[in-house]
Amino acid sequence: MLTLDKSIAEKLKKTSGIGRKYMLIGFSGWPDAGKVASLTITYFVRSLKAEKILEFSELYDLTLNRPSVEIEDGLIQTLKFLEASVYLWVDLKQDIALLIYSGPEPSYKWSEFTDAILKLCELISVQRIYLVGGVVDMVTHTRKPRLSAVVNMEHLKAYATAYGLSLTNYSGPASIHSYLMIKAREKGFEAIGIWGHVPSYVSYPNTIVAYHMALKLSEMMNLTIDLEELRR
Repeated sequence: MLTLDKSIAEKLKKTSGIGRKYMLIGFSGWPDAGKVASLTITYFVRSLKAEKILEFSELYDLTLNRPSVEIEDGLIQTLKFLEASVYLWVDLKQDIALLIYSGPEPSYKWSEFTDAILKLCELISVQRIYLVGGVVDMVTHTRKPRLSAVVNMEHLKAYATAYGLSLTNYSGPASIHSYLMIKAREKGFEAIGIWGHVPSYVSYPNTIVAYHMALKLSEMMNLTIDLEELRR
């Protein structure tokens, strides 16, 4: 599933000598209430003009995640499958390199997928993994959005709360966030899951929460990104 051909290896060389290296991950699907993860990740990729370096396949149950088809006047034109890609952005002035995963939550092969993601992290010596998601909560749209955190190492609790994130208490069904964070800990990678809480009565994509998510990420990574379009 992960083929590190020469072209990918060459692209990853761009990170050589960079002082700060992170990975940013957002899944559409179940852990994406209010489209908070999708909106945030898509905005980062587009605004930073990140370069696609890798595509994933064979991760999805196509009976649950249907491909999209275009038909014109009875004639079938195209069939498009779900996109799951890794992007790379390097900024020498900011001394930062960022790997970004954008795509649906895998339906299966969690182990293989996670191994591939962590292999990329190893190859460029990522210092921390940030995961973003959206969760439905009993909150109101009239107040500043709540952002909460899940961490995979004890010392990261203080780091998360220092940035105004509340620490989560939860017991129930898990997303791939949990699996990936535990496996990251086994490999020695710090990981922080940041969740944007969206009102249960708001069914459309919540750009307000996504903006606050993007703002918090840029602050935590000390990354300069133009968020004006998302803010508007």
